[in-house]
Amino acid sequence: MKRSKYTRDWSKYDENVVTRYELIFPFYVFEHWWELLQEENRHARTKYKAPKEFNEFLAFLHIFLPYRGVEGVLRALERAKVIPTSLDYSTIRKRVSGMELTFPEANEELEVIADGTGISTGRGGQYVVAKWGKKKYSKFLKIEVVMDKGEFNVVNAEVTTNEVETAVETVKDLQARGKEVKKFYGDKTYDANKVYETGAEVVVPPRKNASTKQGHPARRKAVREFRELGYKSWRDKKGYGARWLVESLFSAVKRTFGESVRATSFRGQVMEARLKFWAYSWMTYMANQVVGRAPGVRVKA
Repeated sequence: MKRSKYTRDWSKYDENVVTRYELIFPFYVFEHWWELLQEENRHARTKYKAPKEFNEFLAFLHIFLPYRGVEGVLRALERAKVIPTSLDYSTIRKRVSGMELTFPEANEELEVIADGTGISTGRGGQYVVAKWGKKKYSKFLKIEVVMDKGEFNVVNAEVTTNEVETAVETVKDLQARGKEVKKFYGDKTYDANKVYETGAEVVVPPRKNASTKQGHPARRKAVREFRELGYKSWRDKKGYGARWLVESLFSAVKRTFGESVRATSFRGQVMEARLKFWAYSWMTYMANQVVGRAPGVRVKA
């Protein structure tokens, strides 16, 4: 079987990628610092030195730098008169760790893909892995990601020990906000009654021991259809190949922001892991609004 060939508008794609990093710098906040700060301090008990809109920029810097590294960058920006004042380590840490991460608003109708990936919490680096072996230092956070298939962007990302439950909660939250989740794609992990109970069309291959006599009616019907068609025919009919888009998303996020976190506390590790997907989602969303998407297009052989 020949592999499909794809092409894209590379000029537009390059401009999109460059624009992602350009837009992450909050020039509006730099220019309107005192107006934003005045409004924030109007009814505040404690007077703030920087507007809350500045926190997102701090969080973005923290993905690449430790908190003291961020403090150093702010000092340089203050000396260059880009910002009127810098912040100390404790203030930066408090602001970033206390952020409530929200992702771009989803479309009114969407198809979602769910999957989990590991983010390393090991601090030894490649040298330690090479010298002492992988098992001793292999510690990971499992982060569950639900993405919008059409927009190729993150809907939600949560560190969890229960992928199915977290994915279902995300779908239900979308539905509670008036969104119509038309399809749910996932691997065999998501062959669960809870997923079928969402009401979305479920495109998930059933487990080998899946029953046609018990469980949600839609799941029983799906199991029968899968067995009648066989995997290949079922895959082609349902468009299951689209599930691999989430693997491309994982690759893009990890190539951009790395596969590990620096924090030693569990809370800090969770925040750093989520920040990677949060930052990527907003970077791509804003660039798509300005430049437009340049998706790969299949070329006919």
